[in-house]
Amino acid sequence: MLSGPEIALACAAFLIALTGTWSPCGFSMVDTIGPMGHTGGRRTAIAAAATFAPGAVAGGIVTFGTLAAVGGVVHGAGGTLAYLVAAVIAVVAAIAEARGAPIVPQIRRQLPEHWRRVLPMPVAAAGYGVLLGIGFTTFVLSFGVWALAGMSFALGDLGAGLVVGAAFGAGRALPIAVLAPLADRPFGIRATELMAEHPGIYRGARMGDALALLAAAAALTTAGTASAARPEAESAADPSVESGDLAWQLPDRSGVLRRAGQQTATRLPGGHPAVGGPFAAVATGLSVRLLDRGTLRLIAEIPAAGVDAVAVSSQWLVYRARRDGRDEMLGRSIADPRNPGEEIAISAAGGSNQLGIPSLHGGLTAFAIAKQRANRIVTYTLASGKGRTVVASHGAALSNASVEGDGRKTKLLYVRATRKRQRLMIKRVGRKGPGHAILSRKGRGPMMWSTALSDERAYVTLLSGGGSRIVSTRR
Repeated sequence: MLSGPEIALACAAFLIALTGTWSPCGFSMVDTIGPMGHTGGRRTAIAAAATFAPGAVAGGIVTFGTLAAVGGVVHGAGGTLAYLVAAVIAVVAAIAEARGAPIVPQIRRQLPEHWRRVLPMPVAAAGYGVLLGIGFTTFVLSFGVWALAGMSFALGDLGAGLVVGAAFGAGRALPIAVLAPLADRPFGIRATELMAEHPGIYRGARMGDALALLAAAAALTTAGTASAARPEAESAADPSVESGDLAWQLPDRSGVLRRAGQQTATRLPGGHPAVGGPFAAVATGLSVRLLDRGTLRLIAEIPAAGVDAVAVSSQWLVYRARRDGRDEMLGRSIADPRNPGEEIAISAAGGSNQLGIPSLHGGLTAFAIAKQRANRIVTYTLASGKGRTVVASHGAALSNASVEGDGRKTKLLYVRATRKRQRLMIKRVGRKGPGHAILSRKGRGPMMWSTALSDERAYVTLLSGGGSRIVSTRR
């Protein structure tokens, strides 16, 4: 599902691309692809329109996806500053559009008209579509095109860049694909005449671009300011959240639980606390104590030698244990808590390699695997025994994964750190790429550590010389 800023950017990109129809290349495409532009008649015109459309979408994806990818490499993806910079770009462009200012810089390049004479018309049309979708290979009829490029780079979010590119390409393709096959019919002739003879329509299109850019700026500003961190708990680390209940570990390694809507926390009978489903769980080093989350009554004490991190849901228990000089990630069914299932070996890491703190939602667990030359975050489905890598990096440290949601809505939260910057990242599990940053700090600031994820907020531990604290931000 697209985020609010992505929807606003897609709408703006679509309208801005529609405005490009008033360019010399837009008018020429209607005539070139139409029945009078070749000897193939209407059937060829329809085929050419059908290839022109995907070509335009592909061109848009290449342009804006590439700009976003380059931005992500240069300065990283997302973050408060990135959203606000993109919003400023949108506002500046909107003002220029509303004033009807001449487009500067202007690109006066025409499409290669000779293609239609040396290539089959559908092939030539596909090429024309790509060039128009790219946006900067022909006349630019809106400051919005330049703004979309700047915003894509500023955000550095590949997913947002692809959305902008696809919407821009669709906007470029739609009017031409509809009008071209009808260019010799009264409707097509009348529509073309209205566009060419009434400049007020083009002026109105630019005003629409201005409004769409302002809407995008508002969405970006809201997303950017919403990512400001909110203090949750001082002298606290390793958060775990369920239905507003927040558990964490104190400096003395004991666990506490704060109920939703309350200010005080209740001490738990163990450390490394976790909450999930109807349960709270704590580790003792030799076992996991499973508690009723409502009453904190002990339900079961499950043997788990060497346990030092826990995650729990209504049906499953996952824990990390240190055994024989290596980390092991293990799972158990707790469908019957007093008679838990046998240990399931999920993963292991020895030597200098390490496994991160596990997270669990339903039957899906996520955790980080740190090695000398590569870092990755994996998910593992306990019922099927299938695991997969969802994000990996050779140059950045990836750690402290949290997972929340079901099916296509499953989201992953994790920390991505380089020497210069740390970012709290969120991404859809089934989507490629690193996701986007919802919190960003300079590398010399407090260290981002363990995380937790609810359906509304993302939590992270900040470590510094003065201790640790937990903050949250809207996801």
